[in-house]
Amino acid sequence: MNKNDAERATTFLQSLGGQPADDENEADLMVVLACSVRQSAVDRLYGLARKWRLRSNPPVLLLSGCLHEKDQEKFLKKYDLVLSIEDLPRWGNELASYFSIQEYLQTQSEQGDYFAINPDSQKKYSVFVPIMTGCNNFCSYCIVPYTRGRERSRPVAEVLAEVKQAIKDGAKEIIFLGQNVNSYAPADSETFSVENPYKQSAFAKLLWEANRLPGLERMYFTASHPKDMSDEVIDALGLKKHLNYLHLPLQSGSDTVLQRMNRKYTVADYLKIVEKVRQVRPNIALGTDFIIGFCGETEAEFQETLDTYKKIKFDISYHSKYSQRRGTVAAKTMKDDVPLDLKKERWFRIQHLMEAITNEKNKQYQDQVLSVLFDAYDEKKQLLSGQSRELKLVFAEGGSADDVGKIYDVKIDKTSTWALWGKIIK
Repeated sequence: MNKNDAERATTFLQSLGGQPADDENEADLMVVLACSVRQSAVDRLYGLARKWRLRSNPPVLLLSGCLHEKDQEKFLKKYDLVLSIEDLPRWGNELASYFSIQEYLQTQSEQGDYFAINPDSQKKYSVFVPIMTGCNNFCSYCIVPYTRGRERSRPVAEVLAEVKQAIKDGAKEIIFLGQNVNSYAPADSETFSVENPYKQSAFAKLLWEANRLPGLERMYFTASHPKDMSDEVIDALGLKKHLNYLHLPLQSGSDTVLQRMNRKYTVADYLKIVEKVRQVRPNIALGTDFIIGFCGETEAEFQETLDTYKKIKFDISYHSKYSQRRGTVAAKTMKDDVPLDLKKERWFRIQHLMEAITNEKNKQYQDQVLSVLFDAYDEKKQLLSGQSRELKLVFAEGGSADDVGKIYDVKIDKTSTWALWGKIIK
């Protein structure tokens, strides 16, 4: 979501006459989008402000993203502007105090949703499309409901129009975004096609509509919540254009920790979802998130997380050490009582487990043919790199820089923990 917000902000700032700086030391304006979960990431914003202030030609500093009201008050002493990302269409009025942009402001609307700003995506062939924002879940460690507000879904017509425009501009892949993407519930659900087979889940309906659009070859979504992984959404994972990948945050493999996190599901619930998903796509790659060292986490509870990991055998996990976020329920009512050294030790234990399982799972791709969307070319090594439909990093011989943004089959002849290698089959 931050990447997509950055693209929208860039597009808007260009409409005010600005141009992206190639080097931060040349920038007249620095825009920072704050993290939604980790306080440690938010705390780094102070250091960034100090660094930029020390420049001989200090830039105007604008802070946005997921910021609690108390954070905003503190950062106003460090940043020139602290503005809501939802107010992006009206940023021009504030920036006019620092830059000569009056001629551009005359063409800017003072009203409107910031989602209406169609972003100039960096990768035309792979485009983010946010479909909702906010969250109603109130996980005890997360600030999103307080910074982004309650869930708000974009209209079906607006989302599909953005998807169609992206395809027209060259998109082969669409990534649907939302803080809780599979809870998508637009007011204009009746505008879905009458032949749409799904009856309950608006999100499943949206995936079906996108799946039938000519020109689109790949789609997936992030970030989803297990409690909203309905049977219809699971069934939609089997749509032809959906990637052979699902990212479904678990956060902990212990029921007691999940309860303290207010995650609204149990490990047994999660395991049932995984079973259903694998019935629809037996070889699907699974990714997840874990928070290590959450308030009160005991060794026994952490061991339950490791046991659950072994049982599911995820393809990849993004695990972070718990960092108490000011303004959350956990910060107000729980003690961050797991020592940092212990968090680090547990982080390395789950990291080593992931690496062993991922390396073993990747061996199944030896001698297999995978479809890969390429996004980079290394002139020196003469290798293309990109993502397979399982979101595996693939390096391939037999191509050139002209093949970036294209999809080819690749015969895999080498595997490792973090990448696969092969030759393009054109």
